[in-house]
Amino acid sequence: MRKYLGWAPIGMIGVTFILLLLLKGKVSWYVDTTVLITGIVLALVTALLIKNGKPKAILISVFGILVGGFLMLIWGFIMEGGL
Repeated sequence: MRKYLGWAPIGMIGVTFILLLLLKGKVSWYVDTTVLITGIVLALVTALLIKNGKPKAILISVFGILVGGFLMLIWGFIMEGGL
């Protein structure tokens, strides 16, 4: 079963972003942020349970890019005062 666990985090990330697109404009920013953080944390925990190999390396890289992009966005808000 752990052999196919690599697809679960990819599906979780996909479902999270589809859910965010469907909720866009219908809920407050707090709900959007909570859904995003919950989906990413669950996918990260699941990715850490995967045996070593290509799926784990790819998923950890994707999470690194997501966190790096988020930090760059926050840094942009701090330095420029907004988008």
